[in-house]
Amino acid sequence: MATVGLTGGESIPCVDIEVHRSSTGGLGFSIAGGIDQDSSKNPFLRNDKGVFVSKIVQQGPAELAGLKIGDKLLSVNGYDLLLVTHDHAVKLLRKQKDQILRLKVTRQGMAW
Repeated sequence: MATVGLTGGESIPCVDIEVHRSSTGGLGFSIAGGIDQDSSKNPFLRNDKGVFVSKIVQQGPAELAGLKIGDKLLSVNGYDLLLVTHDHAVKLLRKQKDQILRLKVTRQGMAW
């Protein structure tokens, strides 16, 4: 298990997941959250303004890669997702030139 360093010396345990975009361009997952969303309504971790996986398509690229509902996305292809708006996160995930998304994610049970 790897970790992602935060400001102030803290670190978050994480796993690396590679999602290969399908031939139609889909990734097979949806997200919720972001710094512009109401974090009190976050169904995964109350009052967390992070970006979370909210839906997974069965047998889609995300599920086949090991992504799970409730995973918190920390970065995508080197771009930090800890303090981004929902729309900015969507934009980074939809970059069509990126056929492989290299995600760093953390999930409950990993001591976050």
